[in-house]
Amino acid sequence: MIDVLLVLLVFFVMITSAEVLKVDKELTLPVSPSAKKREAEMAKHEFAVNVRHDPDSNKGVLVLDDKVYAETEWPQATERIANQKKIDDKLRVVIRADKNVPAGEIQRIMGMVAEAGVSNIAFSASNK
Repeated sequence: MIDVLLVLLVFFVMITSAEVLKVDKELTLPVSPSAKKREAEMAKHEFAVNVRHDPDSNKGVLVLDDKVYAETEWPQATERIANQKKIDDKLRVVIRADKNVPAGEIQRIMGMVAEAGVSNIAFSASNK
């Protein structure tokens, strides 16, 4: 009996860890007092697109699943998102952009996500 419980415990720890790895700890999210908690039923359909701020160029740096994509590699990132959409028809892309990323960069990311065939886009913000 204890063996089964241990296996279940390890399984749930691994699942939880996988979800945590998708968020970029280097980001400082914008603050919005009206930010809502994520919808539990959509959580399994969400794919995080992290956008770090590069202060030298004042541009966004795209990060998907801990892989940094240079601007020349954005077509591969688009393909990665499109493949995720093929796997999950209810896919929602959550754009998690640093608060210092210019709005124009976020528009470019939105265009890339739309090019991948995803129309369900959400933005991540902190309410604290």
